[in-house]
Amino acid sequence: MTYYIIKRLLLVTIVLLIVTVITFSLTHLAPGDPAALWAGHRPTPEQVERARIELGLDKPFVWRYAHYLGNLVQGDLGTAIRTRQPVIDEVLQYFPATFELVTISLIISLIFGIPLGIISAVRRETWVDHLSRTFSISGVSVPIFWLGMMLQLVFFSLIKILPIQGRFSSEILIDNPVISHTGLYLIDTLIEGNWTVFKSCLLHIILPATTMSLASLAIVTRIARSAMIEVMQEDYIRTAEAYGIKENLIKYKYGLKNALIPTITVVGVAYGFNLGGSVLVENIFDWPGIGRYIWFSIVHNDYPAIMGCTIVYAITYLLINLIVDLAYVVIDPRIRYGK
Repeated sequence: MTYYIIKRLLLVTIVLLIVTVITFSLTHLAPGDPAALWAGHRPTPEQVERARIELGLDKPFVWRYAHYLGNLVQGDLGTAIRTRQPVIDEVLQYFPATFELVTISLIISLIFGIPLGIISAVRRETWVDHLSRTFSISGVSVPIFWLGMMLQLVFFSLIKILPIQGRFSSEILIDNPVISHTGLYLIDTLIEGNWTVFKSCLLHIILPATTMSLASLAIVTRIARSAMIEVMQEDYIRTAEAYGIKENLIKYKYGLKNALIPTITVVGVAYGFNLGGSVLVENIFDWPGIGRYIWFSIVHNDYPAIMGCTIVYAITYLLINLIVDLAYVVIDPRIRYGK
């Protein structure tokens, strides 16, 4: 197991190196001059040139990448051009909001997607199965920005039961301040027993998390259905049926446990899918996360911020996939990682 983890961490390092090369190249080839933004409002040509020297943009591309990589190894993601603040500080400030949103959306996908896929497989070719497959196709097909705006229209404008934007109602913080321990407001308010703010945070996260979870919910449902159908055709399932073991025990214990492995595999993919979708969702719901931060960075061609956010996205996605692979051992003891 230790050997496997070390090997995977080495592969993670190689992937991150490739990501930095690609992202650094694209951000420096993009149109626009970061030096003009750094120089301030309506800069003179002399001020722009001084800014280029200060940012190192007058140096060769290879030198700039090597310099950035050297700082990255030391944990320095550079300074954001738009805000002139260390990128690492801003990423640590915005990332918890995105992590909370993406994690809640994935939990919603698993809670509803796995049972829906299992029921669809058990009742194959019935109206339940057809309805499930129709829902899966619709979930993948519906544009995420359209779905978010429709949910806002229905639950905020028409029914008026859910808030439209933000992580909480700012006016309640006057009497109920939040002490941040993790940056995850749902957890922090639970730790403090601050139920007023917890309720507000819970209501605010429902719409964006639901919007983000629909596409991954469809994927989880389809994979769970396919895996369950395949497992139910295995010889050991037929043998158990021949021995007269109860049908529910066969389906929901022996069959489900083995169908979970390919289903868990898709969790890493779904998490990465939700991370990418957070950029749109956070802008639609004014969610103060890293997706919204990277959007403003792209608009202003703030390449250090873009690089920092991309690296954080890549690390999170790769670590989630590593955790998913290690979870196989827990689900199926027959699986062993070694040399």
